[in-house]
Amino acid sequence: MAAVNLLGSYNYGLVALSVLIAIFASYAALDLAGRVTAARGWTRAVWLLGGAGAMGTGIWSMHYIGMLAFILPIPVAYHWPTVLLSLFAAILASVIALYVGSRQKMGAFRALAGSVLMGGGIASMHYIGMAAMRLSAVCHFNSFLVVLSVVFAVLISLVALWITFHFRDEKKGIDWGKTAGAVLMGTAIPVMHYTGMAAASFTPSGMPADLSHAVSISTLGTIGIVAVTWIVLGLALLTSWLDRRFAAQILELQEEKLQRSEAYLAEAQRLSHTGSFGWRPSTGEILWSAETLRIFQYDRATKPTVELVLQRVHPDDAALVKETVERASQDGKDFEHEYRLVMPDGAVKHVHVVAHAERDESGELEFVGAVMDTTEGKRAEKKLRRSEESLLEAQKLSHTGSWRHDVASGAVIVSPEIYRIHDIKPDDDASNTEFFFSRFHPEDRKRVVDLFERAELETTEFQVDYRIVLADGTIKHLHTIGHPILNESGDLVEFVGTAMDVTAAKQAEEALRRSESYLADAQRLTRTGSWAWNVATRQSVYWSQENYRLFGFDPEAGIPSDEAFYQRIHPEDRDRVRSAVFLERPDEGSHFDVDFRIVLPGGAIKYVRSTGHPVRNISGGLLEYVGTSIDVTERKRADEERERLRQVQADLAHLSRVTTMGELTASLAHEIRQPISAAVTNAKTCLRWLGRDEPDLAEASEAASRIVKDATRAADIISRISLLFKKGALQRELVDVNEVIREMIVLLRSEANRYAISIRIELAEDLPMVMADRVQLQQVFMNLMLNGIDAMKEMTGEGELTIKSEADDGQVLVSVSDTGVGLPPEQAEQIFKAFFTTKDQGTGMGLPISRSIIESHGGHLWATGASGRGATFQFTLPATAAAHA
Repeated sequence: MAAVNLLGSYNYGLVALSVLIAIFASYAALDLAGRVTAARGWTRAVWLLGGAGAMGTGIWSMHYIGMLAFILPIPVAYHWPTVLLSLFAAILASVIALYVGSRQKMGAFRALAGSVLMGGGIASMHYIGMAAMRLSAVCHFNSFLVVLSVVFAVLISLVALWITFHFRDEKKGIDWGKTAGAVLMGTAIPVMHYTGMAAASFTPSGMPADLSHAVSISTLGTIGIVAVTWIVLGLALLTSWLDRRFAAQILELQEEKLQRSEAYLAEAQRLSHTGSFGWRPSTGEILWSAETLRIFQYDRATKPTVELVLQRVHPDDAALVKETVERASQDGKDFEHEYRLVMPDGAVKHVHVVAHAERDESGELEFVGAVMDTTEGKRAEKKLRRSEESLLEAQKLSHTGSWRHDVASGAVIVSPEIYRIHDIKPDDDASNTEFFFSRFHPEDRKRVVDLFERAELETTEFQVDYRIVLADGTIKHLHTIGHPILNESGDLVEFVGTAMDVTAAKQAEEALRRSESYLADAQRLTRTGSWAWNVATRQSVYWSQENYRLFGFDPEAGIPSDEAFYQRIHPEDRDRVRSAVFLERPDEGSHFDVDFRIVLPGGAIKYVRSTGHPVRNISGGLLEYVGTSIDVTERKRADEERERLRQVQADLAHLSRVTTMGELTASLAHEIRQPISAAVTNAKTCLRWLGRDEPDLAEASEAASRIVKDATRAADIISRISLLFKKGALQRELVDVNEVIREMIVLLRSEANRYAISIRIELAEDLPMVMADRVQLQQVFMNLMLNGIDAMKEMTGEGELTIKSEADDGQVLVSVSDTGVGLPPEQAEQIFKAFFTTKDQGTGMGLPISRSIIESHGGHLWATGASGRGATFQFTLPATAAAHA
């Protein structure tokens, strides 16, 4: 008799519960896949295993509830070790699902392999679970349905992996896409289970079931399985939620830190003028930071390309940049280069580019790097180069070289100026101290070497002056400064310093010392002291030695106070000096020149002339006064003597004039009588014209006019005579020399006429005026003209007196010539000596007085002539401009 299959049925409540568990487990799988994806390191492994356990438990629970939903007419027990093995299969399938679904990328091969492994695991779980059934029946499987269930398992796994991969990203709030994916997976997984259940058929067996290690599941057990499943999945989701919240907080903090870091990076890039970039040669895609855009002066909306870069590159650098870019894209190696950019406004920038090549997982080449704006650096470098050149030039101009001495090795490094100072030749070994020690002057060597060695032992600075002797014997004076350089532990590493050629300064110092000595001697010889007075402190800051001697102060006691100085001034001059010099008006800053007397401690009186000159700074502010004080006592006494002598000379000249005028009494009386007689005659004529019956007023008026003219002429003669007789102080004024000549001719014409001597004049027109005393000038002309008349009055025949005037090179030249007995050449100078005379009745004072007068006016008087040929007396006087000077 053929066996009859047992007919089974389903508990639809448990079927729905199994589907619900599948959906819940699917949602948990999607959620846990997100946590596995987000985790790193050992945390990822924990989430992978923990999530696989929860997911496997859910899938296994769905499978087991689905098996419990199948009801047979005979009792069914379950072999619990086999059930446990099916649970492990479910967990293994879940491990595969989570591992594949949490990968960064999921290609077709990986998805297919993962779905096969996962589907096989689920199918294994199912059929292992069915193998755990213990009942009095034989189980038969429909091969087609078995294969179909496995295919369903693989396909469902593929769908599950795809859904897990695409819905694993975590989002805030309710993720409806993940929920829909969980529903789809949850409904698809039972399809495989119930297809597998449909593949099994049971026929009764006469053999009893093997119930060893088998358990029967009651309703309470079913509830327990469901409860444990819900608890496990719930705890998994709760743990995932808590971890997500914690991760979200950490992520927020990290995002905040990242934002701050990006802000710091952007600020650092801005401050350091360094931008960053990324470049994929395969696609041409370029990413620039904000600073890179700023460096290239493009706005943020600009999409950078290699062509845009080349547009900014300086024409002279474009070819090299293009070659570098092409070689880098071909070789895939790091590159570094520098080039210039030309901005739209024409400004030129210097940039330094560094790029690192790397490849992603797919092997695609990408460059990341930095662009540094080195314009300021280039400028600084250029400035530094100029500074170094200037330093070398400054060292050359100041004759100052620099040096460095390494203590450990003994090596010496020097600047070019040291080579010049020491006259080091190319073949000289100047890399050690012995070379320089050998150049020291023998008298200075031991002292300087000992100082160097002591400075090294004591690690102290030093300064030293010494001499060096060059190969050609030249001696130079050097001033050297050394400074120790210590490391962090305080040990001496090296000495650095300078060596200055002070030979010229030493020579100048010696010259200055000699000059000061000469100046002191000169001040002593000329009795001239020097001083300086500070305006801010209102005190003297310098007195020369001669100034101390002049005012009778002790140099050892220092500069006297202003009050002590004023106590030296004569009481009658003190107030005048106070008001005249800088002490009472320092802010005016005016030059002063004052004469005063001082009274020395012994009572001696000196005459002093003090001159002060203001010294100002660049802005015009008054700093100090500098000046001199001259002992003019001897000069003052000499001036007094000269004044007495001048007065004696004036008296003598007056006496000479009076004497001469006495000798001319007859001639002068004739000159005065002539106009008076003419006036009397004209007066009588006037009376006759008026005494007529019909007075002739016209003739009378004409006669009266002649009276006035003759009276005026007589008055002028008397005025000129009275001036010559007058004794008074000298009065210099602008004088017309031609006018004085004409005046003297009027006075002396009668004297000349007495001896039949004619007077001829040759006076230059526009003759410049001279600054002179009119009376003294008249006396000179009178002496010279009378001498000429005297030389001719004893001669037979008519004599001639010639007077000439002319301008000669800024001077007025006057000559008085006669045709008398002449002047022997040997007497040309003797006649100007006092009391020398060639006349019987002469005093020998006329010509000396005349020369003295002319010389006092800045001129010169001399005589020329030969025996029997007459004589000529000439003199010069400074013209008006020279006289003013």
